[in-house]
Amino acid sequence: MKYSKLSQIMGAGILSLTMIVAPLTLPASAQVIVEREGIYEDNDFDWGWLGLIGLVGLAGLAGKKQETATAYRDPNRPGYGE
Repeated sequence: MKYSKLSQIMGAGILSLTMIVAPLTLPASAQVIVEREGIYEDNDFDWGWLGLIGLVGLAGLAGKKQETATAYRDPNRPGYGE
């Protein structure tokens, strides 16, 4: 097993244990929502469209797929480095 593979496994294990243990050590809390008439007006705006526009904007950050593989020179080939 390579050192890099071992470090990846150890890192994933530590992260998993942290995600399991952390919620058990934090105190419980609850949210109380008091609704009053006239306060929660959205002026007939559909917030779902704003979310969809945001997702379309993030789609451009995905990048293009690499079509060709990166080729490296063979250092053992005769004539290399001359």
